[in-house]
Amino acid sequence: MIYRFNNIEVDLNKFELRSDKSPVLIEPKVFDLIVYLIQHRQRLVTREELFETVWDGREVSDTSLSNHIKSARKILGDNGNLQQVIKTVRSRGYQFIAPVNEVSQPSITEQNSQPPANRKMSHKTKISFTFIILLVTVIFLWKVNTSTTKENAPPYVLVLPLSVSSAHSVKWEPFADQITRELIQGLRKISGITIVPPPSSFAFKENKTRTHIKQKIPDVNYVLDGVINEDDAGNIRITVEFENLTNGQLLWDGDFDMQIGSTNRFNIQSEIASSVSDALKVIVLENEKQTLVKVPTNNVQAYDLYVQGQYQLSLMTHASVLRAIDYFSEAISIDQNFEAAYIAKANAYRVIMTFFEQPKKVLPKVISSAIEVLNINPESAQIMSQLGLAYVHAWQWQDAWNMLTKAQAKDPSIALTELGFALYHSAMGNVDGVKSALLKADRLDPLNLEIADWGLWALLMVNEVDAAIVWGTDKVKLHPSLPYPLLNLSVAEYINGNSQKSITLAKQGVQLSNRASLPLILLAQSYASAGQEVEAMALINEAQASNEYMCPYETAIVHVLLDNIDEAFELFNQAVAYQSNCLIFTRNDPRLQGLKKDVRYKALLTTIGLDDPIVLQYPK
Repeated sequence: MIYRFNNIEVDLNKFELRSDKSPVLIEPKVFDLIVYLIQHRQRLVTREELFETVWDGREVSDTSLSNHIKSARKILGDNGNLQQVIKTVRSRGYQFIAPVNEVSQPSITEQNSQPPANRKMSHKTKISFTFIILLVTVIFLWKVNTSTTKENAPPYVLVLPLSVSSAHSVKWEPFADQITRELIQGLRKISGITIVPPPSSFAFKENKTRTHIKQKIPDVNYVLDGVINEDDAGNIRITVEFENLTNGQLLWDGDFDMQIGSTNRFNIQSEIASSVSDALKVIVLENEKQTLVKVPTNNVQAYDLYVQGQYQLSLMTHASVLRAIDYFSEAISIDQNFEAAYIAKANAYRVIMTFFEQPKKVLPKVISSAIEVLNINPESAQIMSQLGLAYVHAWQWQDAWNMLTKAQAKDPSIALTELGFALYHSAMGNVDGVKSALLKADRLDPLNLEIADWGLWALLMVNEVDAAIVWGTDKVKLHPSLPYPLLNLSVAEYINGNSQKSITLAKQGVQLSNRASLPLILLAQSYASAGQEVEAMALINEAQASNEYMCPYETAIVHVLLDNIDEAFELFNQAVAYQSNCLIFTRNDPRLQGLKKDVRYKALLTTIGLDDPIVLQYPK
């Protein structure tokens, strides 16, 4: 049987779900859930019935079922608000409501029942079959040995973003995201556990299927997941479960009730973190216990403003980041010792400086916000890391090295510290330093988009083109729906001499970005590398018409590729006036090889502190 509805086909013979005729990666249990709901679509299916049939009576939490329903909806083009395919009947169960067409087809058994033309196995086939058995045996033994080795490694835990089950999901989503961040931060304090950082964790917000997790981060062996439920009276219950991803065993689950308007919410995070450590039989040291129960602020109003600020920051638009800064500032005005709000505010300014506004105007705000944190907590490795990375972007090389070194000594598990070192080494031309720092950063936070983007540039700008293409190809696979992995890879391809492939990649990136200004400039570079000046200049004009901030450096590269050298240097000088972070690559950018003998290029290096005599004095 094939079930067809909307643009979906569910093929029971092949155990395959197709969207617009293309197979969709789907977890087996989610597939079984969809099929069962379709086959019983004439009625409501209770949660208890699903536990009994789809899960064969195995003890499964409501959280797991809710997450499987959410995954099914996403695959089918539905969601909890629309409910046009799977309808939730509150406190009872679910019903499949989309119109379905049934198409019968021969079973696999019938298809295979036709006598083969020749059943006799050849000598060559026997040898191949024997080889396959031998190969499977070797692979099996290798996996056994590998799994035995991994058992001795610290537990590697992924905290998935908490889901929301409420008629007011938009209201509770910022709170759910913040609870997730604080659970991650709490578990990071336990020395016997390795935790996936928030940027990589939130990459799974829209797809929590276990197959997807294993594909993206194969080394993760435990998952903490949960749902925030709101009843009709407005009471909140957080249901969490802790699962062994290797064998699917549910190690622990629990319910936590929370009173709105009180600080008992902070106790919940520490209780969950302690329960996880108990399930893993990891001993929490005394000093770690003290930090687990530390309350970020005693003022609930300040905390709620902070939660809204973090949510706005996560949206990553210019307007939302500015709103986030306002929320953080208001939270700080209520509680002037609210360290987390200061750190978040400094990070928001760093984001503004890196992506949205002239760095020269924003850097003083990054520094002043960071100093405010250090006045409260001089030992904050988080703020040292952010400040060190900001110093790299602002060409303050010695300050960058000092601050990143301090951050690394305080806490070697912060991925942004390693990214800062990678960019520093890229500016200096230290290939080994770039590769070593990027390897650490990628291990610490494998799905971090900032590391994905800057990592390729760090490699490319020391002329490690092949390594950059490998890096970029991997990141495109990890983030296929995002524009910048494609756009970054397009730059590496034209530097490698593949202009047409570069144009194809850049076009895809521009389309995904809704024709934002920087993607347009990168596509212009691809055209310029192919000598297509008319197309390149048209894209520059389109980007400039948007009135968005653009780093003049990348526009200058278009002119360099078109051999318009005077126009390029006018833009380089403008980049200096803006204190643009792109200039950190000036010394080693392979696209600038033809300018090495130009006196204006040498003057540019001196201005940004990257001429030969000065570079020799910097630490490496």
